Amino acid sequence: MNTLLQDTNRTIAVFVNDFNPAFAEGLKKLSQDLGRPLSGVLLVDRELKEQGSLIEDSSHTFKEIVCDFSDTAELAQVLAPLKKQILLITCSAERNQPYLKRVLPHLPYIYGPSESSLDWATHKAKMRELLGSYDSSLVPAVQPVLSADEHEVQNVLSKLTFPIIVKPTGLAASVLVSKVHNEEELRKTLTESFAVIEDIYKRDGGRGKPSMIAEEFIEGDMYAVDAYVNDKGQVWVLPLFRSLTGYAAGKTGFHIYQEDSYLTLTDEEIAAGQVAATQAVHALGLRSCLAHIELFHTAEGWKVIELGPRAGGQRQDMYFAAYGIDHAYNELRLKVGLEPIITTKPVAYITIVRLYADEEGILERVEGFEEAQAVPSIYNLRMRTEIGELASPSDRGGKVVLDGVLRNTDLDQLYKDAETVRSLITIIIKASK
Repeated sequence: MNTLLQDTNRTIAVFVNDFNPAFAEGLKKLSQDLGRPLSGVLLVDRELKEQGSLIEDSSHTFKEIVCDFSDTAELAQVLAPLKKQILLITCSAERNQPYLKRVLPHLPYIYGPSESSLDWATHKAKMRELLGSYDSSLVPAVQPVLSADEHEVQNVLSKLTFPIIVKPTGLAASVLVSKVHNEEELRKTLTESFAVIEDIYKRDGGRGKPSMIAEEFIEGDMYAVDAYVNDKGQVWVLPLFRSLTGYAAGKTGFHIYQEDSYLTLTDEEIAAGQVAATQAVHALGLRSCLAHIELFHTAEGWKVIELGPRAGGQRQDMYFAAYGIDHAYNELRLKVGLEPIITTKPVAYITIVRLYADEEGILERVEGFEEAQAVPSIYNLRMRTEIGELASPSDRGGKVVLDGVLRNTDLDQLYKDAETVRSLITIIIKASK
């Protein structure tokens, strides 16, 4: 029996830090499902608010409450008058999971992940350790790296063989991910990464102490998938997307250059990938949340390389455009103990265009943006870096400059339009002083 839903006084949905417009629409649909008005509260950390690094609620849909998340007493004081009215809490961004972790102890009687599972799922070294303990065949060999010192280099050399992937433990979006082929490249990459990692952790809200991991390079094709898991551990794995890294596309860096709904996998291979995703969710003990899983399909089977306790980037648009799945609405249903509504029959093909700066500097302008928006298959095209902000390649810690979802029932036309968008866009950088 779901006592939360029976309590008609519970009408408040709490969202941690960043505002996501899809949740505003999802909350309206959930309100219709439950037959009572629901309202949203945006619980915002004071320091992040002062830094201006949050996505603001420009629609003024939610009530905003600002407080110091590091002050347990203040958090308790802010939440006390709302406790008996709060129906659910959710957090959509990777960088905000530590803030959700601080709120959860104050709301022990609503659905949500455990604090430990959030720690494990947002720290790459811990995540891989737990995945390996659950099933060693699920993950590549890995070695934590705490600094660029020689003894750390020797630890890597004693455990792994080249080529090796080096990446941060507490950052998302493929920032500072590099492939190294020999000792010289390993030392150079670690030196350069540790020189900037503190600043990038501060910029992106990195989880844990700034550090890196080195892992064996996997030969295979990369895929990503989101999944829902309820409070009892039941997992619903959504359709997979094929991921193409910049490196695989002949570019620099290991950012996701392109993602596609069209797959060439067999039904048996897809099913095996969904089983691996389910095992990853269970290995980290996630519950009452979404999970974003990145995997490689190899000759030896599926390998899990990433898992986050939240939706993947652009998944609201991707799943809705390709399958008609309302991802944000399903997340809210999950948070109140209802099953998600899932359709797996494709309504169109989709592909993702994601562009970074080719050099480091200040973003001066983006040429061809309006022309690209007019390309027939465009579902959306958005700027992710503001004019005047620092931009750089992803392997040097840069953020994506702009990205877009393209949608078409004609697969050939979809890919032609994606290439047209890439050819139209020119990112103009001026040297920073």
